[in-house]
Amino acid sequence: MAAAAQARRAAAAPRRQEQPELVPARPTARRAPQARRRAAQRARLTRVFVIFVVCLTVLAVGRVSLSFAVVQKTLQTATVVREERALSAENAQLAEKLAQMSSSVRIRHIAETQLGLVDADHWQVLRVAKDARIASVAKRP
Repeated sequence: MAAAAQARRAAAAPRRQEQPELVPARPTARRAPQARRRAAQRARLTRVFVIFVVCLTVLAVGRVSLSFAVVQKTLQTATVVREERALSAENAQLAEKLAQMSSSVRIRHIAETQLGLVDADHWQVLRVAKDARIASVAKRP
């Protein structure tokens, strides 16, 4: 009878939920640091990649600006060379004109035609004595 009473009590009493058996913890402690390390490596690689891209961009911009500066200097040099050639040509023309203007034949022609000068038939050399006065020299014929 005692066994039957215990069976009734057990049947009448509310059933408790069976607690699951405790499972030993998995080695997640090892996986978490590995995951953190991988995430840190990814972040480091991303940072290095971004820095590399920024440096590459800066170098490309520098290269383009350097090429632009070279082109500008080339154009300025070409302009200076053009001006130098024009000035050299003008200088040569002016030297030729100077040679023409200072020719003795031209000067003689201008003197005879425009100024009415003629060649001297005779010429005299006047000598002034050291003690002579200028007024007496001027009165000589």
